[in-house]
Amino acid sequence: MKLLSLEIGEQFRSLHPGFHVNFHKLTDKGMESMLEFRPFCFAGLNGKGKSNVLEALAAIFYHLEMCVAKYRPDSFEKHFRRNTCTPDSFIIKYLISSKGLESLLNNTEEVRSYTNIVTISKVKGEDPLMELHPFKEPGNIRTFELIPFEDSKGKATSKVFLPDIVVGYSSGENEILSHPFIKSRLIHFDEYKESINKRPFSEPETSLIYIDEEMSQAVLLACLLFEDPGTTLKPLYDELGIVGIQSFRMNINLIKTGFPEKKDSSLIRMEPLLDHLNNKIDLIKSCSSSFYYSKKGKKSFKGDPEADRLVLDFFTQDDQEKNNNSKDQIRKKFKTAFDFFRFFQTLYELNNNLVSDSVKEEVYGSQGVYTEGKLPLAGPAERAFHFLDFMILKDEGGEKPSARLLRELSDGEHQFLHTMGICLMLKDRRTLLLLDEPETHFNPKWRAEFIRMLNNSIKSGGSNNFLKDVFLTSHSPFIISDCMPDNVLFFTRNGNQLLEAKKASELGLKTYGSSVDYILKNFFETDLISSKSLGELKDIIDHGAIDDLRKAVDSFGESSQKQFLFKKIYEKMEKKDDN
Repeated sequence: MKLLSLEIGEQFRSLHPGFHVNFHKLTDKGMESMLEFRPFCFAGLNGKGKSNVLEALAAIFYHLEMCVAKYRPDSFEKHFRRNTCTPDSFIIKYLISSKGLESLLNNTEEVRSYTNIVTISKVKGEDPLMELHPFKEPGNIRTFELIPFEDSKGKATSKVFLPDIVVGYSSGENEILSHPFIKSRLIHFDEYKESINKRPFSEPETSLIYIDEEMSQAVLLACLLFEDPGTTLKPLYDELGIVGIQSFRMNINLIKTGFPEKKDSSLIRMEPLLDHLNNKIDLIKSCSSSFYYSKKGKKSFKGDPEADRLVLDFFTQDDQEKNNNSKDQIRKKFKTAFDFFRFFQTLYELNNNLVSDSVKEEVYGSQGVYTEGKLPLAGPAERAFHFLDFMILKDEGGEKPSARLLRELSDGEHQFLHTMGICLMLKDRRTLLLLDEPETHFNPKWRAEFIRMLNNSIKSGGSNNFLKDVFLTSHSPFIISDCMPDNVLFFTRNGNQLLEAKKASELGLKTYGSSVDYILKNFFETDLISSKSLGELKDIIDHGAIDDLRKAVDSFGESSQKQFLFKKIYEKMEKKDDN
């Protein structure tokens, strides 16, 4: 999947009506670039709308997913209007492969043969409309209403032409970006709960996944168990010293949830919340090294209908006996890293069992301000699921790798694992990744190597780059320096103070391989050294004596300014000799 353009028809945050941004080009060169790993980087000063574009994309695809969702929980229906979205007027255009033909997209001719150009437009107060045509047949336009998937005649409908997965990630607290994802989690929970005793449930129907601290643990686990240590996971060892997982523990609370009786809604019957997952839980039990049930603090190794907790331990070291190596068992019984992750995603989303209907209604009706703070924080006993004793093996220079709790890693190490894991796990899905400042906690070395390491890992795993589109915001000159000029969007305000997003190539700016000094001056309106020391330096240059300049040469750090100081000393000495 590749985004081509986005236009906003009404005010959305700082984006004005008529705001337009172009992404991929359908030229020969543009098509070739789609088959390479080339993320789009949004650059510019704070408050220039970079994150707002990510937020708009998340909100739009959330609305489209809800339009086509076959199962919408009763508690959500009264808040959802097909003809009302935020933003309520937009045109989004993208290129997407036909479902089931993803493996055929190996060159530009195959991309042209097996993809469709999709345009989804929404007029304020009206339902969104999808138009599409095969890449090679621009006159063969089909129009779809965005309605729930009904495949009675085997014909594809609008759901097939939406992304398989839309991922959101923010290193900070971007409340607005997370808002549609939080709504989706609550919808997934109610969808699951309402299906108990009514219909089967395998995984959430809608595509939105938000990777927060807890969900990232499942991402990391899936990647470390399924990816190859010598190729795709090599950057984790090279940069972090991570060898693999030693062990982890799953804590599943066998909680019950209430349902109103049909004959008398004032009466509540209690049902086990995890009934739909019994088959998967039995499967994961068979992969564990050991497990036990707990009933009021007493352990039992047999299932008990009255048990209140299930605890499973997994030892995944390669030197474990094969019949007791959880890693081997998990790889045999779960098809892919993503299938394994989906199981944990469902478990995590069941932690929303504490959210009351009144809070859900408040969230569904919210426009994204302080939404997350409205959700109650569940204690360990109230949560359906959480990890315990997640032990990472880390090479710290000793004879053997050291075992470290995942929580002992630094913020930068966690962030590195999050972003690397997300890209690897979703490498074979038609995915849109929205990453808000994914490198905030990185040291300069990691920032300089981030794009290269991602590219190498994805390439080693045999991923098809056409299937995913990555959009990230960044203030790092190192990230910008690893992105092509056609893939760097510079956000600024024009003479009328309206936001504009133009490609660096349109502005005549170089990015790929450019120096930090060049990028700081052209994208962030600043110099290579900070303003306080630069001010002192300029004052010495303009008014100082030769001795002052010589002292400045010794006191100022290594930089291009030092050469300038030498030049000024020479000029002042020449002037003194002339006098």
